[in-house]
Amino acid sequence: MKTYQILLAGALMFGSVSTSMAQTDTKAIVEQTTQLIKAKGADFEKQVKDLYKANKKNPEALLAIGRTFYNNKDYAKANQFADYALQKNSKYAGAFLLKGDICVSNDDAGGASQNYQQAIYFAPKNPEGYYKYAMILRGRNPEDAVATLEDLRKQVPDYPVDALAARIYYHTKNPNLNRAAEYYGKVADVTNMDDEDIKDYATIEWMLGNKDKSIEVAKAGLTKDAKWSTLNRLVFWNSTDKNYTDQALDYADRLFNKSDSAKITADDYAYYGTALKQAKRLDEAVDAYNKSLAALDADANAIVSKPILFKSLSDVYNEKGDFDKALEFVEKSIDAKENPSFSDYNGLGSQYLEIATKRQQAGDAAGAKAAYKKADDTYAKIGEKYPDQANYINYVRGSINSAVDPDSKLGLAKPFYEALVASLEQKADRTDNQTAMLKTALQYMIVYEFNVKKNKAAAKEWAGKMLGVDPTNEIAKQVQAM
Repeated sequence: MKTYQILLAGALMFGSVSTSMAQTDTKAIVEQTTQLIKAKGADFEKQVKDLYKANKKNPEALLAIGRTFYNNKDYAKANQFADYALQKNSKYAGAFLLKGDICVSNDDAGGASQNYQQAIYFAPKNPEGYYKYAMILRGRNPEDAVATLEDLRKQVPDYPVDALAARIYYHTKNPNLNRAAEYYGKVADVTNMDDEDIKDYATIEWMLGNKDKSIEVAKAGLTKDAKWSTLNRLVFWNSTDKNYTDQALDYADRLFNKSDSAKITADDYAYYGTALKQAKRLDEAVDAYNKSLAALDADANAIVSKPILFKSLSDVYNEKGDFDKALEFVEKSIDAKENPSFSDYNGLGSQYLEIATKRQQAGDAAGAKAAYKKADDTYAKIGEKYPDQANYINYVRGSINSAVDPDSKLGLAKPFYEALVASLEQKADRTDNQTAMLKTALQYMIVYEFNVKKNKAAAKEWAGKMLGVDPTNEIAKQVQAM
């Protein structure tokens, strides 16, 4: 019910459609009515009657009085004067609009619809009736709401129907982002749209992943106001996602230092950290990510989360070559999750492997060996936690132990590759990825038996298995030919 009420209220508060006050100068009447309402003395009802008597022949004045009561939330009196106006002019569209607004305020969608339809009937070229009726329909059927606006286009061809249709598709209980973007895209000049529409259009394209289009729309809006924080933010975020690093940092500066009313969020700091990382300004990136963490607890609407920020810090430290810090934060990223996944634990193992590789490349044999040991221990634990991933775990542990024992003299990888072959060799529905893992295991076993154990018969047996999987394998062919 609450959601429907919000949608219903949108018929009144959404957009920039103004009521037309015809010909009569009603300013003095509005002021008189406002003072009467504020004072609300003991003879209030008599004063209201006198007000009616003084204006009973003028439907425009009666409507102005009714609208003033409505604006002061006296809906009964507002409706009374709308009826007075209709008694004088039964085809008065403005009175039907007021009665429709009163129905909206009373959560009466049916009554609002009837009154707005009457307003359209008696004033077919007044956009307000169409617009407000469409706002009622959007909660039930956005397509019908847009069809109402298309009727308006026929009556007033130059009215900004496309932007209004886009609003309807976006501001519904279940937004249709693609349709909203489609209608916004029909507007020839973005800068002619209302500010709210420009902001929504750029946001929708960002949400749809159309980052270049979002940048284009936001930049167009910024030609109207270069200090517009939301649009500076969207160019900044989209540019970061697209790796337009210089532009991202430029618009980050505009958001942080040159925008009006900019409330810097945890997400802003997180994006800034990523842009700085792209620019290889790694110490500044660490500082930005830490600011994001500090702002996170007070930011209920943040997209970023502690696990993401910890992983981002881990990546930065890894790039800095501070492997201990990198591991510390990747472990924190897992600990911060309520239910870590296989992918999370696999990421930790991959981090150890990456560090092992980098240490090996740097000539740090002892450091590399220690990291490989950590990786192997991690994947052993993953195997215990996720037995259904046994093939992948055996493949990775085989690879790790092959790296630790490069000449295979210790046969460290042997048990893992043997287990992998036993599982996959006869598997009927083996995937291409599983076949690739199986071939790696078989090749190891051929070389191990031939070079290390000097057991040509066993090597030929493994070669036969390989040829059953890959008839073109040259090593297997050579061993079989001996």
